[in-house]
Amino acid sequence: MQAITTHKNADFDALASLVAAGKLYPEAQLVVPGTLNLNVREFVSLYKDTFQLATQKDIDVAAINMLVVTDTRQKDRIGPFTGVLDTLEEIHLYDHHPDTDEDIVTEHTVCEEVGATTTILLEKIYAANIPLSSFEATLFALGIYEDTGCLTFDTTTPRDVAALARLWEIGVNLRVVNQFLNRPLSDEQRVVLDALLSSTQYHELRGVRVAVAVAACPDYVGGLSLLTHKLMEIEDVDVIFTVVSMAERVYVVGRSRIEQVDLGKILAKLNGKGHRHAASATLKETTLEDVLETLVHALYKEISPVKTARDIMSEPVRSITPDTTVDKARERMLRYGHSGFPVVENGGLLGIISRRDLEKASHHGLGHAPVKGYMSKRPRTVPADTPVREIQQLMIEYNLGRLPVTDEGTIVGIVTRTDVLRNLEGTEKVRCATSCTFPAAGDDLTPLINSRLSKKIQSLLLLVAQKADKENVKVFAVGGFIRDLLLNIKNHDLDLVVEPAAIPFAEELNKMLGGRLTSHEKFGTASIVLPEGIHIDLVTSRQEFYARPAALPEVEQSSLKNDLFRRDFTINTLACSLNSPGFGKLIDLFNGIGDLEKGLIRVLYNLSFVEDPLRVLRAIRFEQRFGFRLEETTLSLMENAAQTRVLEKVSKERLHDELVLALQEEKAPEILIRYFTLNIAPMIFPGIRLSDALQERLFAAREMCYWANRNWPDTEVVPGNLYLAALLLEAPFQEARHICRRLRLPQKQREPILAAVEAVPRLKEKLLANALKPSELYRLFSGQPVETLLLLQADSKQSRIWESTALYWEKLRHIQPHISGHDLRELGFKPGPGFQEVLSHIRAARLNGEVKNREEELAMAKKMLAARERNNA
Repeated sequence: MQAITTHKNADFDALASLVAAGKLYPEAQLVVPGTLNLNVREFVSLYKDTFQLATQKDIDVAAINMLVVTDTRQKDRIGPFTGVLDTLEEIHLYDHHPDTDEDIVTEHTVCEEVGATTTILLEKIYAANIPLSSFEATLFALGIYEDTGCLTFDTTTPRDVAALARLWEIGVNLRVVNQFLNRPLSDEQRVVLDALLSSTQYHELRGVRVAVAVAACPDYVGGLSLLTHKLMEIEDVDVIFTVVSMAERVYVVGRSRIEQVDLGKILAKLNGKGHRHAASATLKETTLEDVLETLVHALYKEISPVKTARDIMSEPVRSITPDTTVDKARERMLRYGHSGFPVVENGGLLGIISRRDLEKASHHGLGHAPVKGYMSKRPRTVPADTPVREIQQLMIEYNLGRLPVTDEGTIVGIVTRTDVLRNLEGTEKVRCATSCTFPAAGDDLTPLINSRLSKKIQSLLLLVAQKADKENVKVFAVGGFIRDLLLNIKNHDLDLVVEPAAIPFAEELNKMLGGRLTSHEKFGTASIVLPEGIHIDLVTSRQEFYARPAALPEVEQSSLKNDLFRRDFTINTLACSLNSPGFGKLIDLFNGIGDLEKGLIRVLYNLSFVEDPLRVLRAIRFEQRFGFRLEETTLSLMENAAQTRVLEKVSKERLHDELVLALQEEKAPEILIRYFTLNIAPMIFPGIRLSDALQERLFAAREMCYWANRNWPDTEVVPGNLYLAALLLEAPFQEARHICRRLRLPQKQREPILAAVEAVPRLKEKLLANALKPSELYRLFSGQPVETLLLLQADSKQSRIWESTALYWEKLRHIQPHISGHDLRELGFKPGPGFQEVLSHIRAARLNGEVKNREEELAMAKKMLAARERNNA
């Protein structure tokens, strides 16, 4: 039996794509897996005799051998079919939503970036010349119109428009489309809408305007998604959430107009589903207050900054002085193609002169006159952190063609109408990476070199090859460079093995490349750093001997095979010849390709971890980086190495170097946790125990690094510092300090880590005890490194902490009084200890909004100093 289904809470695109799939699979039964949106339910009720829709109760799910799914790929959105996916012989998918970790996996997937899934299926119907009725054309038009916002959403593509145009040729009933896309509200819905409107709260988060509307109803009222859409049309916001308690459940619906906010990711915190622009969640056994707390916390965590004036402004600014003549200004305007100039004197902005102003002055014979007589004085300006949306509104409201961008009175850039339009019209799509396929030993890697490496690296390989042939030496690209080439991972560092000797060849090669050469005679190695930062490591083909466990190796010249055998893991033994005529030939002497295909980390010999115990940590690093697993014997050897504590024989300096590399990995939390599960951590972090709280904190620390890079781009975050602080947070301070010293962490790294470990518990307690004024927050956080704030966020889910840290780091720390001690002396007061006290008080007043400008600050200072003098008299 064949069946076609779609997602629960089906909208018109779901219903239309379901019916469209029925045209392509005429033997299949159309099945609705659950509830329908209100307008869709009314449509189906009215037209139920026109098409045959079954419900999950009408069919025997166990009898289905082929399933077609439309408008979703998520397993848990297809009702009873989720439980039989593994038993089906065939699954076909048609969808247009972004992929997720919970997707159904099948070879028969058609997922394309269009505005509606209906469009994908219509293209196949048109290609097969399958006839459509006027009713079907109307239904399919409803699907496309609803999911593209009547062709206005930025996900709309020319394919949606073309598919819709063909439907119009067949015959779309616009009266029906209008009736079901614009349904009048019921009395119950009007009551809920009024409650939502009266309770709406507004948040400004990194330039994103968010509205959260709350209501409570004793009985269930359908159509919350429709009400949310109505609110979105009424409210001038970027994102809106409706949170409604109905019939012992809490329903949350989100809608977004902008790309910077991923609603699916935000509502995933409430076990919701959806995509970037629309998502929803339904929760049982909770309260409105708890849901709102989680939602606000997720907003602070997930919302990225919108583009600001700083992102789109032109800089440096071409300006003119007030004494520049009209003719000279016109000449400069013509030369640079500008339509206006700021008029600047001593760094301060005096006015704006437009091309129209200059043309009028010239027309009246005033070309010799200075522009200061015709410029627009006191022009509107914007700070660099003004959202582009506000700039756009200012330009519309005041009919402005350009807005100077200022920082403390100094012009730093200019935003033109063209800049705003370019931002308004510009979009950027995210493309998925393709999967890897692996060649066999002896295959030519030249096609991969040409398709996966940059032109710069390709040229470099050819230069090395030509030089090798000229110098009559054999050169092979080896190790991580070849591994990453095969895995399609970027790697701009080149590892070369040279026969017979690396150093003489490196010297000749560097004469041609002009880099910085470093040689190590003892090991027969050399490295070249090119001006653009590319590293070339050259080694003489060699074999290594270890006089004792964990010692540095003794080296002697040998063959390529022995050189590859000395390496740590089979996946790093792959090589590629660079000599003619065999350029690009893949060499695989130890089945590295096989282990790449299987995703295995395997040592080459049983004493590998004994001779170099750091390979234990390196194996874990590669295992987590590539998502591989430890080969069975390798895992056993590693467990034995942990039991015999061979890592303790490694110098602390070498251990520190490997730990630095591990902490730089994207999967650093997984690596650290793996240290614990393999019982290696006690040799690195003695006294630290793995717990659920520690694991959660490490993963949260990674999220905070991503979050800070996205939301605090002017802040340099060192992920390794944050991971170590998260690791040591629950340890006694003296123990944490001992571990930092044991790991040979330099003072510059130790200080922020230990500051965060010491401060976070204390700050958390104070922040949760009472609501603090901005000035109190400033005193609390002042002097703390960014690691403290991020660890505080990683260790807490309370929205008050997130609001406090964001307010301090994004705003309060930048606020300075307009006046200084010099101004106090100008007022006639004698310098003394009171100056600092007064200035501190004024800073606090400015932070709290009690004074807003220089004049108010001077008045407050004068009053305070006069009072002090009277008291001292």
